[in-house]
Amino acid sequence: MRRSRRTSNVFFMFSALLFILILFMAVAGREPASDPKTEYLAATQHLAQKVARDYGLFPSVTLAQSALESNYGQSELSRAANNYFGIKSTKDAPYVEYATQEYEGTSPEQIVAKFRSYDSKWASFEHYATLLTRGRRYSQVKDAANYVEAARAIQQAGYATDPNYADKVISIIERYDLDALDEPQF
Repeated sequence: MRRSRRTSNVFFMFSALLFILILFMAVAGREPASDPKTEYLAATQHLAQKVARDYGLFPSVTLAQSALESNYGQSELSRAANNYFGIKSTKDAPYVEYATQEYEGTSPEQIVAKFRSYDSKWASFEHYATLLTRGRRYSQVKDAANYVEAARAIQQAGYATDPNYADKVISIIERYDLDALDEPQF
């Protein structure tokens, strides 16, 4: 009787160790959880570089602004209307209405606004670049020597009412080392 209890204990210990080992291997071999922010930046990087280079803008600012304005591609505006820059609608352009936060001085206020609707992500990026390079109020953006000056020029031209807008764009660039995109590509 003693022998069978001992065999039973050894079998139980062996089974428990085997179970723990299998569980450890399963957890250790799993892919790390994905990060939607870095996924968005990686998936959108080429588009931002192409459009920015075609229009003489900083790719880092283009990508960071799209990330900020679209909540890294997760906002309803970007998903439903392909609007990755929070561009409002003018005249007879297709639009959707969404609640947004605007600032009156330093006080935020909720309003409903008409935002431009685009056929594609590409069209949103193309219109953004056209707006920044052809609009007179954004002339300082193209004259900027670096991404910091460009982000500040965009804010000073009135792109957004958030008093911390440029700092938020710069923070995204620096957090994800997006300034590397501004280096000349050979």
